[in-house]
Amino acid sequence: MTTRTTDRWAEILTLGDARFGVLAGGPFDGRCYPLPDGAIPDTLHVPGPGPGPGPMLRYVLRDGLYRFERAERSAA
Repeated sequence: MTTRTTDRWAEILTLGDARFGVLAGGPFDGRCYPLPDGAIPDTLHVPGPGPGPGPMLRYVLRDGLYRFERAERSAA
């Protein structure tokens, strides 16, 4: 799930037609994550590290970077 907005900016890396947002903090600090087509999302839900099902990591767009907010366990 992503929330979208058009009035915010983000530091985006591009490779061909692919766009990537820069992650700050959390286990993926300094890495990039693919962005969906269209507007820049306010929130990214990134699969946690490691094999198997784990928590989704919530990154929120602030100051041009997707900053780690929290790990979210899915309801099973």
